[in-house]
Amino acid sequence: MKKNEYELLASQWDAAGMTVDDDALESAVLYETDKEKSVAYITFNVPEKLNAIPVAAFERVGDLVREAEYDDEVKTIVFRGNGDAFGTGADAAELGHYIGYQRNKSGDRSRPSQRQRILPDRNLLSESLGNRISNCLKATICQVQGYCYGGHIKIALGADIVIASPDAQFTHPAFRYLGCAPQDMYLWIENLGMKKMREIMLTMRPLTAEEGEKAGFINQVVPKEELAATVDEFVTAISFMPLDGLMMGKSMMRIAMEARGKGVGEVGNWIGHAWATNLSLREGEYNFVKERRDKGLAQALKDRDAAVAPRFRLGGKLG
Repeated sequence: MKKNEYELLASQWDAAGMTVDDDALESAVLYETDKEKSVAYITFNVPEKLNAIPVAAFERVGDLVREAEYDDEVKTIVFRGNGDAFGTGADAAELGHYIGYQRNKSGDRSRPSQRQRILPDRNLLSESLGNRISNCLKATICQVQGYCYGGHIKIALGADIVIASPDAQFTHPAFRYLGCAPQDMYLWIENLGMKKMREIMLTMRPLTAEEGEKAGFINQVVPKEELAATVDEFVTAISFMPLDGLMMGKSMMRIAMEARGKGVGEVGNWIGHAWATNLSLREGEYNFVKERRDKGLAQALKDRDAAVAPRFRLGGKLG
């Protein structure tokens, strides 16, 4: 983690008990390369938490993408998760703290300033993670099983190729506690189309692998036991492309995406997210932060899911 870039936030993160230790972050996100296959693997490694990783570990993901991009022995970057899930986003115990939901010196909780929202959203979520993946000049593949939620769907939305098992589910839990928050809205529209994007955001339900394949977001759905082998077939095919040809082609793709509004979408993402985290809730409206405080995280999530029909629940059974 480049603490010098986030000096303003570091003291807040430490005070909130967030994970900033380099060893812990490296353990949460593993990195290895296979030169024979011209591939780099970025592996989420907190299976006991369904690969919910520390907030700061998403910056490590972005740094590893940059490292692989500069490595002439790498043509493809594969994102994958150990255990039953690809990943469930940031560790819920840390959610909110990076934008200032911590106690002040007197022990009271204070509403964070806009600068506390804007800086981490721009520097961490967008420039250090999302933009590095969607702008990467190497091929990027997501190997998805189980849940792909939160920051992990941000990775999948920006990747070139998504290969998933039938049990894969995709959404952003922020839709549930922030409403139609502009979480990469440009990429949601590009990947799913306007109608399906609106359905997922408005109902707050997860997208199934079958739906994602029909929409063109997922390239192929294969049995879980064939997932790694199928991804390896894609890696092998890409390995035969000249590196210059690959990176020039990805650069031309970037031009096309910019013409379709990618740049505006990126700015709207971090500005809109900072805006969305400053909700003013009316009497009787669902308050996730309060529910989590009063009931604990697990019970708050369970109760919220129980309030809607099964197909709208985020905690579906993995198989």
